[in-house]
Amino acid sequence: MTSVIFYPLYFLGWTLAIPVLMLLAYTLVPKWKAGLQGRLGKLDPALFPKMKINPMARPIWFHAISVGELNALIPLLYAFMGRPLVLSVGTATAHKLAQEKLKEEIETNMIRLIFMPWDHPHIVSKSLDQIQPKAIVLMESEIWPALIHEASKREIKTMIVNAKLSDFSLQLYKTCSWLIAPIFQKLSLVLAQSAQHCRKYIEMQVDPDDIFMTGNIKFAALPDLKVNQNNDLRAELGYTKENIIWVCGSTHPEEESLLVAIFQELQAKLPELRLIIAPRHPERFATVEVIINSAAHLVPRRYSRHCEVQGHQNPETMVMTESPVQTKQSSGTNDVLLIDTIGDLMKIYSIANIVLVGGTINETIGGHNVLEPASHAAAVVVGPYFHKNTEMVDMLEQADGLEIAETKEDIRLIVKDLASNENKRVLMGANGKNLVENNRKILANVASKLKTALGEAA
Repeated sequence: MTSVIFYPLYFLGWTLAIPVLMLLAYTLVPKWKAGLQGRLGKLDPALFPKMKINPMARPIWFHAISVGELNALIPLLYAFMGRPLVLSVGTATAHKLAQEKLKEEIETNMIRLIFMPWDHPHIVSKSLDQIQPKAIVLMESEIWPALIHEASKREIKTMIVNAKLSDFSLQLYKTCSWLIAPIFQKLSLVLAQSAQHCRKYIEMQVDPDDIFMTGNIKFAALPDLKVNQNNDLRAELGYTKENIIWVCGSTHPEEESLLVAIFQELQAKLPELRLIIAPRHPERFATVEVIINSAAHLVPRRYSRHCEVQGHQNPETMVMTESPVQTKQSSGTNDVLLIDTIGDLMKIYSIANIVLVGGTINETIGGHNVLEPASHAAAVVVGPYFHKNTEMVDMLEQADGLEIAETKEDIRLIVKDLASNENKRVLMGANGKNLVENNRKILANVASKLKTALGEAA
């Protein structure tokens, strides 16, 4: 009964949506043009020739929607090297990062990289016929009804690793559970971040025997550093040991102007404080440069220029080539470093004393990975909106490695307190790093359970 009602409606919805999405790609949202053929299920025949694949050579298809999920997934991919692998991503930024981080594997076809096909049943069916996967491994909360349904029809296992469901998503699914629950029931394996997320998938009628709490594999994607402060990079960027570096990572609209204003106020009383801003999306680099330049006495300094001078320039990571602002005089103390490259945020976290994780001030975003700065022993701060990363925030707060700013004024007070109190920020950093180190074994357990589900030796 569900199939009779749901799939025709879902088919119709995508049929109507695709022309609109294509029109937007060629007009208002040009970044969507990247990989458009792949999104329509027209995969490169050189990578996916029209031939029946030997069952032993069928690939495992991994999917990570964006940069954060991709960074967490890459260590898991290495646990499956030697097998045919397909990696799909959902954004142009993630695609570029995959090309950079997995360059050798992609060039040798150990990993075939594609854009995730749109979830229209016909597109999905065509893509599955071309890829012929042995199994599909999705990240976190990627529930694609047509993909899961069509895979089930072909007896292809669909599994979710690092599985989670937000409270909002759960309530939304439950309002139409008689339609969507049969999709969840087709999942072969769910490896969840926490007991809470296990319960949510059980509520969506996934077989409890197929659900395991394995923890968050983002711990495994974090650097294993003997020394948390990268003194060479600090010196290259013109910072001294006395400078207190405040990094605002993965920021969004409405956040940068507030953070710049707070920095101006604090630096008047804390002259050693320095600010680094790393916007989440490359298309906003120029906008953020204008915001910094508009602040009285502040000068934006672009990280890409540093990379050029040091000979570290990578064309794949460079985004902004021309500055939209006029140069102001820098004194070295009044500049704000703008990270206008892709894939360098972890390197920047390595020189941070204090990190505010973006997407937690803009209430529509819901936060980003707080474990990344914690792995570098930085004192971590978040705003009040972290609903997409509740478990990570809770774990780090309980370990005394993070503080939550409930209001915009709290951000100013917390950063002021940490910048003024070296012992406190060092202790917070040490607590966070210890939490990360104690959770690194998660990846091996996840890989073992996936291999068991695939009928392979763990």
